[in-house]
Amino acid sequence: MLKLRIRIPGKSTATHELVDTDKEHADVVLRGFSGNPAYFSYAQELEASDFWSSFAQTPFSSDYEVTEQEYTQLVKKAIELIHLQPELHKVVLSRSSYFLSDQSSPEATFKALEENYSDCTVFALSHPELGDWMGATPEILLEKTLEGHRSMSLAGTRLKGIEQWGEKELTEQQYVTEEIYSTLELFGGSVTCSEPKTRGAGPVEHIQSWVHTTSDQLRVSDVLEALHPTPAVCGTPTNVARALIHQLEQHNRELYTGYIALLGDHPTASVLLRTMKWHKGGVRFFAGGGITKDSVPLDEWNETQYKMAALKDLLC
Repeated sequence: MLKLRIRIPGKSTATHELVDTDKEHADVVLRGFSGNPAYFSYAQELEASDFWSSFAQTPFSSDYEVTEQEYTQLVKKAIELIHLQPELHKVVLSRSSYFLSDQSSPEATFKALEENYSDCTVFALSHPELGDWMGATPEILLEKTLEGHRSMSLAGTRLKGIEQWGEKELTEQQYVTEEIYSTLELFGGSVTCSEPKTRGAGPVEHIQSWVHTTSDQLRVSDVLEALHPTPAVCGTPTNVARALIHQLEQHNRELYTGYIALLGDHPTASVLLRTMKWHKGGVRFFAGGGITKDSVPLDEWNETQYKMAALKDLLC
């Protein structure tokens, strides 16, 4: 059983209880970075109070996290391997951080996310095996449009207030755009890209493009699996980058950098970024950054700090 509270930009917040089902009858798809998708169908609507009453009751199983020195060493190792493997352009390395507190309110924090991230998908979910998660993600993996479907290419990070994008960030985002473009071409239709623009997300900014396809008869669940994981959360080429992630990262990403998809007549799927896993007595934050040959290890550590701080500042 899955409990889900979600606010898609431009729509009202909805709260539902869902039950396990198969791919053919799914209303919602939930996927972690690894493993297989889980499929759910709507059972009933829930009152917000019923949703929050059992949220964040599981204690921490471990409070281990990598240090700044350990993370920058991992980044250095990734840069070395990128130089040694010409086919490897980018790999995304993530980390997690624990914030111990028995004072934080999940319900109030969710409201703060809705208020501060009006153009993001704000979600909270509770599953007996996957745990209790919350986040505000800016990245659309796939959504239906009047002309067909589109996927967002979102990559590169800088603090707000910096006027120029660096070559590293521009190149990183271009890798993402090219791979999404190639993937959507496999499903027919005419594929085009919008011009890159700057997209704000809390205290940081990213480079964003849309990749459109005129194909309007897509089997959405199949396209999602073809797109996942995008270079924005994994790297490129995907298989090489994913193998390196499993080699270097010292934690299980779980739902972080997976996706949640609402199906139906107007499907929309969001990458699970800007996430936090809630426990009894604390919150575990996740963040990552794209490593290329031009990366600076300390800058990559700071980028994960900025992303986590944006969520920590909204804990209520």
